[in-house]
Amino acid sequence: MVGAFQDTPTPPLVTLTPASNFGAPAAFVNLPAPVLPAEGWSCQDFPCANDLSGWQRRIGVPEGYHVEHVARFPGQVMQITYGEDNRLYATVLENGTRSGAVYVLDGDTPTRYSDTILNPIGLAFQPGTDVLYVSGRLEAASTVQGAIFRVLPDGSTAPAITGMPCCLNAVDNQPNALTFGPDGFLYVGIGSVTDHTESPEGSVQAFVPLLPFEASIVRVNPNIGSVEIYAQGTRNAFDLGFDTSGTMYASDSGLITGEGDRLLRVFPGGHYGFPFYRVRGCEECPITPGNLTIQPDLWTFPPGSVPRGMTVYLGAGFPTNLFGSVFVALWNGVENGQRIVRIAPRDVPAAANYPEAGETIPPWATITPEPPLMAEPFVTGLIRPIDVITAPDGSLVVADYVYGHIWRVVYDG
Repeated sequence: MVGAFQDTPTPPLVTLTPASNFGAPAAFVNLPAPVLPAEGWSCQDFPCANDLSGWQRRIGVPEGYHVEHVARFPGQVMQITYGEDNRLYATVLENGTRSGAVYVLDGDTPTRYSDTILNPIGLAFQPGTDVLYVSGRLEAASTVQGAIFRVLPDGSTAPAITGMPCCLNAVDNQPNALTFGPDGFLYVGIGSVTDHTESPEGSVQAFVPLLPFEASIVRVNPNIGSVEIYAQGTRNAFDLGFDTSGTMYASDSGLITGEGDRLLRVFPGGHYGFPFYRVRGCEECPITPGNLTIQPDLWTFPPGSVPRGMTVYLGAGFPTNLFGSVFVALWNGVENGQRIVRIAPRDVPAAANYPEAGETIPPWATITPEPPLMAEPFVTGLIRPIDVITAPDGSLVVADYVYGHIWRVVYDG
């Protein structure tokens, strides 16, 4: 079950050392990636699964970069990460179902690594170890619970934390993103179990109250299973990442009608608005309480674009002016969707100046950042891009859901 909130020993402090950009190529202002026509390919709108040459012609990247095929996983990829062994790991749905497992690449050959997990999504290695944590669902006799699983090096898999909020439907809104922070804690993005806290049909209540930890980002002590809220008001935070100052970023998908697709800069104690989305055009959403301070989006995406995976680029393979950029996968087939976009955040005060998790952000700490410099297309021509990460060599690695393909974007210099 979910653990206690307080008086819990912290994990040992770890130093997460991102790749330094020392030795990175000189600054280079690239043009946005080109967008090629979505017609006339081997499978009409897109190349067929095995048409790799067609895909490499179809996928657009900025001038000065090229795309390489890494591998194809046997199913639908959800998220990817690298282990301390520099191998690529992925959560994969198998046989067209919501059941799956973690796979690992040996060279370009995928191998099943974990036991079966229901709807596996996020995955993160505990720093300095080969212990892997995976978000998913635990199916009980009468209900489905959100859960965090621990996968040991021999592939044995067991629930580490259960009883977490879940699920909006068979596909979405559960414990999603997993990442370890500089403090050694595991951070988890948990989705809402309704679209906008609507009550079941026939109920006398207009809205249902949120469950504990629902629609929030929580901080978990992986050693003992304690859980506390880090930030609230995120409808379905799908991926998380930290920059070199320790500031968190999150991709968050909006309502079924599309409002609220966004990228957030997340500070402890902050509230990011869900379910109070009337200001976004949702007339069926609850009214914002007068005493609630809502932090703004860092970037608001077109409705229905469905942001999924994201990474803060801390590698040394790209030009120095891209260091610290946030790359986001836009999943859906809407205008300006089905691509990876690059966002260059402007500076705000360091995260260290803000309160600890569980405390209320005081008025002086309300974030009103300058808008990002841009949200430019960086990888186009994909079907359903679901995750993007930085590889140990500084390249950008992209997972496409439909065929399970993994692509690498390399800077040519």
